[in-house]
Amino acid sequence: MIKFFTILPIVCCVFLATNSHLVAKDDSAEKVQEKSYDGSNVKDTSSNLGIRFLFMNDDSAPLVHVRIAFKYSGSAYQKKVKRGLPQFYAGAVFCGCGEYSKIQFDKKLTNIMAAGNCSSNNDFIVFSLTFPKIVLQEAASLFNALINKPTFEKNEVKLVQDGIVGGLQNYASNPSAAAGRIFLPAIIFKSHPYENSGIAEDVVMLSIDDLKKYKADFLVINNAEACVFGDISENEAKDLLDKIFHDVPKGTATKDTVQDTEPLIKASVKEYYEQSPQSTIVFAVKTERHNSANRYVAAILTTILGGHSMAFKNKIMSILRTKEGLVYGGNTGVVHMNHASYVKGALKTDNSKVKKAVESLKKIIKYLRKNGITKEDLEFAKDNMKGSMLVAMRTSGDLCDFYSREMLLGNGVTALKDLLDGINNVKLEEVNDLAGKILDENNIPFVIIAGNKND
Repeated sequence: MIKFFTILPIVCCVFLATNSHLVAKDDSAEKVQEKSYDGSNVKDTSSNLGIRFLFMNDDSAPLVHVRIAFKYSGSAYQKKVKRGLPQFYAGAVFCGCGEYSKIQFDKKLTNIMAAGNCSSNNDFIVFSLTFPKIVLQEAASLFNALINKPTFEKNEVKLVQDGIVGGLQNYASNPSAAAGRIFLPAIIFKSHPYENSGIAEDVVMLSIDDLKKYKADFLVINNAEACVFGDISENEAKDLLDKIFHDVPKGTATKDTVQDTEPLIKASVKEYYEQSPQSTIVFAVKTERHNSANRYVAAILTTILGGHSMAFKNKIMSILRTKEGLVYGGNTGVVHMNHASYVKGALKTDNSKVKKAVESLKKIIKYLRKNGITKEDLEFAKDNMKGSMLVAMRTSGDLCDFYSREMLLGNGVTALKDLLDGINNVKLEEVNDLAGKILDENNIPFVIIAGNKND
C-alpha cells in the first residue's frame, strides 16, 4: 500500500499505487509552459554527504521535484517470506513521522502544498517529493522525518497491512493488475526472486519490528540515489538532499545478489474465475534487456504490436477491436527490471469471446514473426514514439520521473537523447529480424481471469 498526496495538476509517477488521498489543489502552484525538454541541461553530481543525483534547473514553475531511491531494496532482495515488506513499508512509512502523528503529518504536508508518495517494486523503493520552492526548508525538515523518523503508529499500520492483504486476495477488484503482479510472474519467473512481490499469507505475518529492521538495513545513505529537478540551483539541491538525509546512517551498501534470468516464455494457460461479464487476458512475450544493443528495436516492435501511444493504429487494437470486434481494449508494454525484461500484454473482452481473442492474437504474432512490418509501419511508429515522448516531457516533474527511472536502470544524463536517437536509427530489417527471433505464437503464457467457467 502506498500513501500519497498530490497537488493538481501535477502528475507524480507511482509504481505500485494501491491507495491515494487528495489533500490540496493550488491553481497557481504550477503554470505549465507548452514546451518540451530535451534533457541537454541535466547534470550528474553529488551532495556533500556523497549522494549521487541527477540535477536540472528549470524556473518555468516555482516547484521543486525530488525522487529518492534506495537501490537493491525491493521485494527480490528480501527473504522469500518477507517479499511483501517493501510494499508494506511504502504505506506504513506515512503512519506517523518524527514528532508528528499521522494526522498531524498529513496536515503539515497539506499546509505547505507538498506532494509525497512512496512506492516499491522488485528492485527498489522510491520516495517522490514535490513542493513549492518557497517552502523548501520546511519541506526538507518534513521529508527528513519521513525518511529518518517513521514512528509506525500501531493502529494505522494495521490498516495499511489489512489493505494490502485485501488487495492481494481480492483480485476481482483489479484483474489486470493482479494477473500482471501476481499470477504472470509466478509462471515466467518460477523459483527466481522475481516470481512474486509478496503473497497475502506472508504479508499478514509481517510486524512493526520487520518495518524497523527494513529501514535499518536498506534506507541508508550508501544505498541512495536521487533526482532533483525544478526551480532550484545546484548548490541549493545539494543542501536540500543533505538536510533530508541529516542523521540518516551511512550504512552498508546492499549488494546486488539477484541473478540475471530469462523469463520462461512457454505455452501455458492459467484460468481464474471471477463473477463478471468481462474477461481479462494477460500474456507475456519475449523482448530484449534494457542494456541490450537491440533494446530500441524491441521497443518499436512492442509499440507496433500493442503500444498505448499508437492507440487504434497498433496491431492489437486495429485488428482485434476495429476489424474483428473481439476486444474492448488491448495493449502491450515492456517491463524492464534490473535482471530481466519481458513484454506484458493485456486484453479486455466479453466472456464468450476469450478463445477467439486468444487465437486471433496468436495469428497477429505469427504474421509479425513470418512477414515482419512494413516501412510505413516503422516510420509511423518512430514518429509516434518520438512525438509522444517529447510531449510527455513538458514539465520538469515529468522529466524528473523519466530520469529517475532511467537512472535506476543504469542510465545517465544522456538517457533521453539516447532513447530518441536510438529509436530514430532503427532499421526495418532489424525489426523484422528480431520479430523472427523472439516472437512465437506457440509459446505464450496466458493468465485468464474470466467470468464464465463454461466458456
